[in-house]
Amino acid sequence: MHLVRSVTEGAPQQGASTPVQTTIGAAAAQVVALNRKRKGLIIQNTGLTTLKFCYGSTSPTQTVYHFALKACSLADDGSGGVMLEENWIGPVQGISSGAGGTFVLTEITAAGASPTWDANADWGSSG
Repeated sequence: MHLVRSVTEGAPQQGASTPVQTTIGAAAAQVVALNRKRKGLIIQNTGLTTLKFCYGSTSPTQTVYHFALKACSLADDGSGGVMLEENWIGPVQGISSGAGGTFVLTEITAAGASPTWDANADWGSSG
C-alpha cells in the first residue's frame, strides 16, 4: 500500500494537534504513527543533538536516513532544524545523535470527520 498522497483538497485545513515536545535517544524508534487524516506534519529540533528520520517502517541509523534536523545552538532557542511535510500520512522513525534529543511535533489534520483520505480510493494507489 502506498502512503504518499498529493494535496488536492482546495480548502485550507482547520485542525492541528497540540504541539508536543518529545524526547528521543540514540536508539531508533517510531516517533509518528500512521494518520490517514494528516494533511501536514511539522517537526522542529529543540535540543542539542542532531536528529535523523526515516519515512515508513525503516529505522534510521547515524549514517543512513531520509532527512536530518540540525541541533539548536542553545536548547529551545528556535534555531534547530525544521521539517514541514505536506504529503506523508505514514509512520516516521527517528534517532538522535546522542541521549536526550528533543523535538516538537505538530500534525495538521482534516477538520471533523471529512475529508478522510482513503488509499484504496486513490486512483494513483495500488492500495
